[in-house]
Amino acid sequence: MTLLVKDANTTTQSIATQADVAGNLVPVHTPAAVIAGIATPVGATAPLPVINTAGTAALDGSGTVVTGGIAQTLFAGTVPVNGYLVANNSSAILYISDVGPANVGGTSIAIGSGAVFVTPSGYKPPGAVSLYGSTTGQAFAARRW
Repeated sequence: MTLLVKDANTTTQSIATQADVAGNLVPVHTPAAVIAGIATPVGATAPLPVINTAGTAALDGSGTVVTGGIAQTLFAGTVPVNGYLVANNSSAILYISDVGPANVGGTSIAIGSGAVFVTPSGYKPPGAVSLYGSTTGQAFAARRW
């Protein structure tokens, strides 16, 4: 069974549920974060973690920077439905943006050499994901789901 959740700041989202031992409908969730042996209580700054079981299989969008110094669109311009990741497999910084063309600074997110940027599960970007690298041939791995 699926529970639909919506608040004033988000669109309707499906949350996977299951029955507990008393037959009550409860969300399928991940274990609480444990810091120094103490579980983090659920609250405004630490919401209940849930597993997005309605996700889709990841699709590959890996490649290299086609032309250094010019932003390129990832995933053939398809906006990821439930999130994405980009791993920088090159020796120089890459930049990504899902709110316009990626560039150095501005609204772009820098991904250092060997680093990975991952959106939260269920995150739908406001637009297509673009990537900027200063050098032609910079390698990256990318997945969307």
